[in-house]
Amino acid sequence: MKTKFALTFGLLSVCLISGRAASFGQRLYPVQGPAAKQADPPLFTAKVTNYLGKSGIMTLFQANGESFRGPWSIVTATYYNDKTPGTPASYPPQPNLAFAWDAVYGQGYYISSILGSENVGQATVTGDKGTVLQIEFHREQLGVPEDNHFGVAVDNRGNIYKVVL
Repeated sequence: MKTKFALTFGLLSVCLISGRAASFGQRLYPVQGPAAKQADPPLFTAKVTNYLGKSGIMTLFQANGESFRGPWSIVTATYYNDKTPGTPASYPPQPNLAFAWDAVYGQGYYISSILGSENVGQATVTGDKGTVLQIEFHREQLGVPEDNHFGVAVDNRGNIYKVVL
């Protein structure tokens, strides 16, 4: 048991010192839209560099073979964007994904938990097969376990995703 704790602590320390999130366990799951209705919904895997910094690179791969890569940066969540999820008006790019936060985590979640935060990461990336994906994630303060980072994403095909980093 002590060995397992020491290995886990060591890996976490390396991740914190290097300023990068570990590359395992970072996923996007479709929760609303055409992808969520498929019998075997397509999943994304993701890698985020410089996770503890103010910007970095996000690389994603979808199960269908589409790949994405682009910059992300930290922003301050300043207002509520009330688009209707899944409609063309909600497709990326958007100033923020308030409507998606509420769709995934419950009505009012964005206002109660995200609005005003200075720890919101945003990225808009285009895949090599034409999918445009916008991602927002909430990064907890330093000292909070790294498995407590989460977010949402929307694409230009009417899907909303839950993000687990």
